[in-house]
Amino acid sequence: MKKLIIASLCVFAVLYTSQAQETKKDFSDILPKKGTLSLGLDLANMIRFIGNSNSSHGTFNYPDYNMVTSSQQSIMFNPTLFGKYFLSDNTALRLRFGIGIHNVTRREFIRDDVANLNNPLADNWLTEALVVDEMKERNTQLELGIGYEYRRSLWRMQGYAGAEIFASYNFHKEYYTYGNKISATNQMPTSYDFWMDQIVNTPVRMLQVKGGNRINYGGAIFTGADLFISKNISIGAEFDLFIFGTYTTEEVGIGETWKLDQVYVAERKLTPVHTGFDVQPTGFFNLSVYF
Repeated sequence: MKKLIIASLCVFAVLYTSQAQETKKDFSDILPKKGTLSLGLDLANMIRFIGNSNSSHGTFNYPDYNMVTSSQQSIMFNPTLFGKYFLSDNTALRLRFGIGIHNVTRREFIRDDVANLNNPLADNWLTEALVVDEMKERNTQLELGIGYEYRRSLWRMQGYAGAEIFASYNFHKEYYTYGNKISATNQMPTSYDFWMDQIVNTPVRMLQVKGGNRINYGGAIFTGADLFISKNISIGAEFDLFIFGTYTTEEVGIGETWKLDQVYVAERKLTPVHTGFDVQPTGFFNLSVYF
């Protein structure tokens, strides 16, 4: 946030000098009018991308010499795509939408309990038989905000303020498969614990984790300014104050064990419902196109 404020002040201070030379000009023709649509995105992400692309290493995470880091204009994730429809020359409806998908599949080699029973080479790490354990993690995030803003014009700039309501949803699920099966002769098979990152021999193994999905709901107030560098393009900065509640659903696990001479699969509650309340300030740079 401190970097955002400093960068904003520097940008607008430089622009003030140019303004002094054009104060008598009428720039109303380049400002949005009733019926105008706009589409915007996070300018800080573009600046960061360019900075990292031209670093000495040429990767996204080394070295991190950017003055501007990725900003945040949502509660769950960024960047967010946002649009506006101008109801009049000075008022607009806002809509922002974000979607994030993060799916991971992890696999680990594990000693094959059955194949190594009569294997004369099984006592050696290099020659023992192996099987594969697997974990699949699925995450999907959605966020939608709808708001209203009032704008005032000065030179090439428009200041604005307003409010919005929003909701977001985070879906999470995990799946596990194992190379060594549970049996009467192998009731605690060798398995990999993906959360502890270690090999274990336990009487109960997790097959699936579901629930624990998080819902955010609330509103925000915001203020900002856009500088129109042409009729169809503006850059700006915005400050938001989100006020919202959270609700996390009950998390349930499905596991397997050896019970009563058979593989027994059952469901067990892992974590109860969680609730919360947050007040979160955020800020971001934006680049908007008008049409």
